[in-house]
Amino acid sequence: MAQALPFYLVDAFAEEAFRGNPAGVVFEADGLSDDQLQRMAAEIGASETAFISGLNNLHRPPRLRWFTPTTEVEFCGHATLAAAHAVHAWGCAGDLRARAEAVLRFDTAAGELCVSPEWLPDPDDQPLWWLNMPAPDVAPADVNPVRLCELLGGSDAQLDDRFPPARTRDRDVIVFVESWQGLMDLRPRFDDLAAWCERQHVRGVCVATTETLSNAVAVHSRFFAPACGVNEDPVTGSVHGPLAAYLAAHGVGVGPGDRAALVCAQGVPGGRTGLVRAIVEPGSKGRTVRIAGACHVTIQGTIRVPPAPG
Repeated sequence: MAQALPFYLVDAFAEEAFRGNPAGVVFEADGLSDDQLQRMAAEIGASETAFISGLNNLHRPPRLRWFTPTTEVEFCGHATLAAAHAVHAWGCAGDLRARAEAVLRFDTAAGELCVSPEWLPDPDDQPLWWLNMPAPDVAPADVNPVRLCELLGGSDAQLDDRFPPARTRDRDVIVFVESWQGLMDLRPRFDDLAAWCERQHVRGVCVATTETLSNAVAVHSRFFAPACGVNEDPVTGSVHGPLAAYLAAHGVGVGPGDRAALVCAQGVPGGRTGLVRAIVEPGSKGRTVRIAGACHVTIQGTIRVPPAPG
């Protein structure tokens, strides 16, 4: 009989099930080849699938890897929250409420990541998951904004000059437009945008605006990564660390002690949307960022392991 592994589909950054960004989570991925992991991620079809191994190792955190349907990525925020929530749902973390230090740690290509639950008054007893982000390095982006706007299906007249294009450590480019409607109206030419991303060594493009539909929301964004097999990602955790740090550096949401607390919205027009909470704090080595979101399990079962190559 073919091997089958425990599998969850978890909506991350979702205020309720069937919103936010779904991520696959596969347990007991120990010993599987990259080809097997990639085929499983393609079969699941979520924008990213998290694979967990080493849960029974008492001497080091479990290993966490992320795959899109076409490639492995170095960091994925929403699938990390989904993995933490699935570990809790599967019962691997014990009673998190009763633990003095309710922190889940993962060993990843982005370093050790820590995820902790914040328990809210909730009839479903679901926590808000907080993730300590990698250093939110943001630098000026050496891109032609006019050309990029053309590829996004917009006009350079829509650009918000207060926020020059920026590039993150994950090779994402962040650009701002002036209006929420302009953001919603973007219709990228995905084949051309994918080719541009490959030439520029860019993972994805985050387009954002500080014009939002609610005073409680500081920024609304969309994220396109066609070169990674994801034309549009509903809610992208990894980009919200540098996005929040960039906004704080420009004074958005900053309060006493140079600390910024931001609520960020992202979504596909007419499709899935979600909320990312972000806290930006000053530090001796620069700003640090934590992001948070709610998660909901929608599918639980097993996935068959494909045969090893060769």
